[in-house]
Amino acid sequence: MSGGGLLKSYEGQIKVFLLLLVLFLAVAIYLNFHLLVVARDAIQDETSAGLLAQADVVRASLERDQMLRGLRGDPGGVPYIPPAFLDRLTRIEGLLSIEIIGLDGRVISSSDPERVGGPDGFLNEDEEARNRLAGGGRVVSPLDRAGRSAWASLTAYRPIQDRTRRAIAVISVRREVPALASVDLNLKLIAAIQTGGLSFVLVLVVIFARWLLQPYRRLLAAAGTAPGAVTGLAAEAARDEPDYLVGAFQGVLDKLRAQEQEVHRLREERGAVLPGEALVRGMTSAVLVFDRDGRLTVLNPSAERLLGAGRAEAVGRKYGDLLGDSPRLVELIERGLRFGESVSREVVPLAPGGGAATHLGAMIAPIRPPGSGPGGEAVEGVLCLLADLTEIKSLRERVGLKENLAALGEMSAGIAHEFRNALATIQGLARLIVRTGDGGGRSLGSARDHAEVILREVGGVRKIVDDFLRYARPAALDLAEVDLEALLADLVREFGDDPAHRGIRVTLEGRFPPLVADETLLRQALHNLLANAAESFQDDDVDRPIEARADRRIVLRGVAEDGGIRLVVEDNGGGIRDEDLPRIFTPFFTTKERGSGLGLALVQKTAVVHDGRVEVENVPGGGTRFTLVLPARPGGAASSPAAAGGAL
Repeated sequence: MSGGGLLKSYEGQIKVFLLLLVLFLAVAIYLNFHLLVVARDAIQDETSAGLLAQADVVRASLERDQMLRGLRGDPGGVPYIPPAFLDRLTRIEGLLSIEIIGLDGRVISSSDPERVGGPDGFLNEDEEARNRLAGGGRVVSPLDRAGRSAWASLTAYRPIQDRTRRAIAVISVRREVPALASVDLNLKLIAAIQTGGLSFVLVLVVIFARWLLQPYRRLLAAAGTAPGAVTGLAAEAARDEPDYLVGAFQGVLDKLRAQEQEVHRLREERGAVLPGEALVRGMTSAVLVFDRDGRLTVLNPSAERLLGAGRAEAVGRKYGDLLGDSPRLVELIERGLRFGESVSREVVPLAPGGGAATHLGAMIAPIRPPGSGPGGEAVEGVLCLLADLTEIKSLRERVGLKENLAALGEMSAGIAHEFRNALATIQGLARLIVRTGDGGGRSLGSARDHAEVILREVGGVRKIVDDFLRYARPAALDLAEVDLEALLADLVREFGDDPAHRGIRVTLEGRFPPLVADETLLRQALHNLLANAAESFQDDDVDRPIEARADRRIVLRGVAEDGGIRLVVEDNGGGIRDEDLPRIFTPFFTTKERGSGLGLALVQKTAVVHDGRVEVENVPGGGTRFTLVLPARPGGAASSPAAAGGAL
């Protein structure tokens, strides 16, 4: 299939989108890792330069105190410094160790007496470093880290030359480098996490593509043979497959509707109910007629295929026996027989023998004697019309998945925007570090400060990814009975203890009855609403008069309702612009300078998974009101907390 043909088909579009998504994540991860490596190397270069300068200072100190006696003696004489003197100089200079090493790599004198006479590991293993030192050059060893420890050190080597400028020994100084060690450790950790994450995403993409496209292929193959499919649509399939599928099954529904109208017309012409056999034999939908005792009297060939039973063994059996695999359908037929209730366009599941569920469109119509009105109590039987909507329901799910993929694209763009901001900061700091290293006169503290900012930005990126995963990952509710009043009191106390919220008064009003919910998700949602209310004052304080800035208050109100509760969080801050209200719960939409745009989106997700909703409106006179509506027991949870938790 050519590139143009691939993009024209729905299956090809899905594959191209998933491939582009993986490529985007891979490029973003590579750029992030590359910038971190550049920053780490710049910090190490600057630290190495400072350590070499400190080695020169140590040599000058030894010469000043006339300890390098061999330098002014005969050429080739190796100097000897007492370990006690080196130990004192080590403490003065704030180093880990100072050593005098021979050109053969053997330690002549050291601030650690136990090292005297032993080999120096780095010089013994690196012949190139020994040759460079013998030629008068200076060397810095690689970062020395013990396993995965956060502690690490660097060692600088400087040659000692006699009066003929020939190297006769080496001075080594070793110093702890916590900032460089932290950056290096976090770099390796981030690389491992990102590599594992990308591999996991690749596996998920392959599984998701197969899971998504397999039923779509089956649906596409069945659409051409669907009864009632509109003629001529097959020629359009290659151009727009989703429209082709919708048109094919719409033809099925149109044919069913036309047949139903024909039945009504025949009834009106003959003035009586037609015999069931003649009426329903040609219908593609399953038709079942039950008498007043609930026994099957009429069924057509489509009903035989649906029930998996022939006419001889099905006629005369009760509806509960025939349709026991669909409790909802049994209930509808029973209500039609007992109370004369009619039902149209209700979708009910049918799982014969515990196998795959079939979704049926059910129409239940009570049969009344001639002359009886719609409200008559006498019911002689029930007509049950069933249409197999499994493929149509699957098609709707596919269309919904397509819309979800579009939303995923928007969220991916939001993640990319946040990543670009963090990467721009890291890149700017890396350039500052490089520029500082070129100048040579800046203090080592600036590199450490830049490294801390880099770590903070990396932490921010990690928090955005964690919040996005928390939003995108399906929620597994841990339902239990929650003491709502105690939970809110705890949240208000934590809110007041935060110095950033000084001057904001929080008031609890109304009733807060216990409810069954996931306490962790509910606590996070309410915390996000309180934090959002507090941030509204930061935006509003710029334009408010000084005398009005102290009157900052948040009201948390509970309104008990039948079957649930309304939790209202209202502030008197700056409010939300009218044009922003429809997008306030959209992931990554934010009006805050440092906001991620996921806080309110997580609130909405918490409401939805609890079978509730969240509403927002501006308060007349200034401020915003968020209302979290929650049922007392979401999804028909068990009456006891233990049962509710065990059911999950």
